[in-house]
Amino acid sequence: MLGVWGLVNTPGQHNPEEEPREPVGSSESADASERRANPERPSNAPGASNGWRRSARGTEQFARDTAYRLRPVARRTTDRIIRWLRQVLAALATLTQRVVRWAAPYARRAHAWLIPAIEGVQRRIDPVVRRVRQRLSPVIEPVRQRLAPIAHRIRDELRPRVAKLRARLPESSGRHRAQLRSRSVQLTAAAAAFGVLAILVGTAGPDTGERTTPAAHTVELRSPDQAQSDQGGTQQDSSSEQDSASDQERAQARAENPDSDSAPEAKSSPAKPAVDIPPNAHGIDVSNHNGPIQWNEVAASGEHYAFVLATDGGNFTNPMFDQQFNGAKNAGMLAGAYHFGRPTGSAVGQADRLLNTMGSTDDGKTLPPVLDLEVSPNGGGCYGKTSGQLHSWTQSFLDRVKSKTGEDAIVYASPSFWSSCMAGSQAFSENPLWLASYGVPQPSLFGGWDAYSFWQYTNKGSIPGITGPVDRNLFQGSGSDLLELAR
Repeated sequence: MLGVWGLVNTPGQHNPEEEPREPVGSSESADASERRANPERPSNAPGASNGWRRSARGTEQFARDTAYRLRPVARRTTDRIIRWLRQVLAALATLTQRVVRWAAPYARRAHAWLIPAIEGVQRRIDPVVRRVRQRLSPVIEPVRQRLAPIAHRIRDELRPRVAKLRARLPESSGRHRAQLRSRSVQLTAAAAAFGVLAILVGTAGPDTGERTTPAAHTVELRSPDQAQSDQGGTQQDSSSEQDSASDQERAQARAENPDSDSAPEAKSSPAKPAVDIPPNAHGIDVSNHNGPIQWNEVAASGEHYAFVLATDGGNFTNPMFDQQFNGAKNAGMLAGAYHFGRPTGSAVGQADRLLNTMGSTDDGKTLPPVLDLEVSPNGGGCYGKTSGQLHSWTQSFLDRVKSKTGEDAIVYASPSFWSSCMAGSQAFSENPLWLASYGVPQPSLFGGWDAYSFWQYTNKGSIPGITGPVDRNLFQGSGSDLLELAR
């Protein structure tokens, strides 16, 4: 039996009655042995978190390594993009400069062409506007007279109410915003109603055309058209009274001193015109195109000075210069000579032609020489010259006149010419300015001038003694200022 038992109970075989034991020297815990023996244990059981942590740390380390390796690549890419953008911007700037340089001459030509066209349109429209205003004036004047009392009554009624509302407005607080808005609407409506009536009353009547001048030594500048009509009445009356008074004084002086007629006059200074010149005196400028002129009629109409074309460029001389220049002086007017400048020829030569044509002028009745600067008559433009070249030519002409006569020549120009051809140069602001500007209530100054001496305000004037339209001018200053210019 023992032998059989021994065979049955051989070492290594399991005895179901004995408890299993851990192998001697094994490092595994009972829990690990159990997991191996029982593979269906849940994955989130204690002991699985360590594996997830190791995986997360590995992923994070991989991301850091990848970012560290990609950083130089990203920097190089960014630098390349920035260099490319800089190159593109530099190319665009160069292209823009080239386009501007290419388009500048065309822009100047367009400007030089458009400005005379616009001024021509204004000159054409201006007479139409005046005729319409004259026709409407008889109709509007009765309406204005009827509305004037109503407007005055409304203004008197609204004034105390508006004052009360304004006095109450500051007392409103944030809690009364609705009331504030209501009061503001009321004030706005009242002001609008009063404004409409004021416009009807103030502007419906005939245009007085009053203008003011920037010079401190001048008086209020009247509208050229109204000034002419006023001179036809009050100024002629006053001048006739003064002339009659001066005739009586001279007659009395002759009776007291019969030898006074033969007495030589003082030679220390040239005689000035005896006629009194009013502030902002009217004058004209003429050329050979105006033909023969009856200067006595011109002077009697209230014109006190005249500019006469003497020379044009390097060749043309006005064939009627002597008749026009001396005729104006013989009629008791001041006279000046002007040269139509053409910068294609010598500036010194053209200045000499002007002075030689004028001759000796120390008579107290001659205004300073004039340089007439305009766009080229042959298609407009600046004679193919740059602004720097025109600047040098003008300076040479004026310097020549200064050296020959000792006085500053008058510069005639328009705002458009000075802007397009002279680039707004301020180098000639010491010379007297004679500007041309049509259809505006007050001309705009340019080129550093703070005031003008003469203003050519129209080329469609009508003057007794002259056939056809004539250029008309206003002097900026008093009568004594105008006489100071004469030599």
